Amino acid sequence: MTDPERVAGLAGEITPLAVELRRHLHRNPEGAHQERDTTALIASALDDSGVEYQLRAPQTGLWVDIGERPSIGFRADLDALPITEPADNDPVSQNPGWMHACGHDAHSAIAFGIASVLDRLELSSGVRILFQPAEESFPGGAAELVEEGLVDGLKGLIAFHVDPTLATGRIGSRSGPITASADKFTLVLEGPGGHTARPHRTVDLIADAARVVHELPGCLRRAIDPRSPIAIAFGSIHGGEAGNVIPTRVELEGTVRTLDGVLWGSLPGLVEKTLGSLLMVSDATFSLTYSQAIPPVINDSGVVEAATSGIAAMLGPDVVVPTEPSMGGEDFSNYLSRVPGALFRLGNGGSGGDLHSPSFHLDEAVIGFGIQAGVAALMGIQQRW
Repeated sequence: MTDPERVAGLAGEITPLAVELRRHLHRNPEGAHQERDTTALIASALDDSGVEYQLRAPQTGLWVDIGERPSIGFRADLDALPITEPADNDPVSQNPGWMHACGHDAHSAIAFGIASVLDRLELSSGVRILFQPAEESFPGGAAELVEEGLVDGLKGLIAFHVDPTLATGRIGSRSGPITASADKFTLVLEGPGGHTARPHRTVDLIADAARVVHELPGCLRRAIDPRSPIAIAFGSIHGGEAGNVIPTRVELEGTVRTLDGVLWGSLPGLVEKTLGSLLMVSDATFSLTYSQAIPPVINDSGVVEAATSGIAAMLGPDVVVPTEPSMGGEDFSNYLSRVPGALFRLGNGGSGGDLHSPSFHLDEAVIGFGIQAGVAALMGIQQRW
C-alpha cells in the first residue's frame, strides 16, 4: 500500500482547494437534474488540478478515470434541496429557496480531492470517480448512470455520506442493510359525495381516509415477518372544499420503507391487497399508484472488509466504528444491482442540525479527513482485487 505519509501530504495540499470548492458549491446550490453550474464548478476545479474528466451529455454530472481500465469506483452526489437556508450561515446559499442541507457539496469536494490525490499516485489498477446528479429525486440519477454503462466492469464501488450523529474523524461502517428502500404511493378514494348531515346516505370518504391512515401501517406490519423492519407514513392528504360537504374524491400520498430486499419486491401487491381488505366495508372505489425505484442499500461484506482494512491501515484502527441502519433512502442502491459496493457514514458530529433541515451545518474538517479516508478505502479494495 502507498505510504500513509505520502497520502497525508498530498491530501494536505489538496484540502484547501477542496474546501474552497465546497464553499463555491454551497453558495450555488441547484436542484435535481439542474446541476449544470455545479458540474461546471467541479470541472473547473479539476482543470486547475490537472485532472482529466468526461462530461455527461446532459451537462449534469461527470466522471474521472484515474489509470487504465477502472476496476473500482467512488460516487459523490451533486444536488441540493428546496430548503431556505438561514441568512446568518457562512457560507450561505445565493439561490433563494435552495440549500445544500444534506452534505452533497462536501461529498463532491471530497471526490474532487480523492481524484486529485489518486492522479498523483502510481496505481496498480484504475479508479473511476462518479459525480452523480439527482440523488434527491425519484427515481434518482444513479439509475441513469447505470444505464449509461458507467459502472460496467467495476468490481467494487463505495460512497460516503455525512452523518451529524457521528463524531468528526470517524467512519461508520456495517455489512448488510444500511439504508432502506423508498417507495412512493398515491391512493385515490372516490364516491358520490353528499351532505355531512346525512353521511349514512353516501360514502364518507373522509372517514375512509382516516381508517386507511390509522390502520394501514399496523395491518402491513401484521402481514409480514416481524423481524423485517418496515415504515409506512403519509405525507399528504387532500380532499373536500367545505366543512359541510362530503367530498367525491380524497387523495393520499405516502411512503413505504424497508431494509429487507426480499420483502421490498412483494410490497406493491401486499399494499394493494391490504387496502382492499380495509376498504371492503366501504362502498368507496379506490385506485393505487405504487412506484418503486430505490431499493435498500445492502452493503457487500467483502467491499466493507477491504475498505475498512485500508482505512484502518492508513488512519488507525479506531477510525472505523459500527453504525446502525437508517430508514432513509439512498439511490446508491441502484448501482449495487450491477456491482458489489458499500455506503459508509462520514462523521460530521458536533456541528448541530440534522440532514434535510435548515439547521444542518457542515464541519469542514470532514473534507480533509474524507479525502484521506476515501483514498485509503479505495486502495484497500484495490489490494484485494
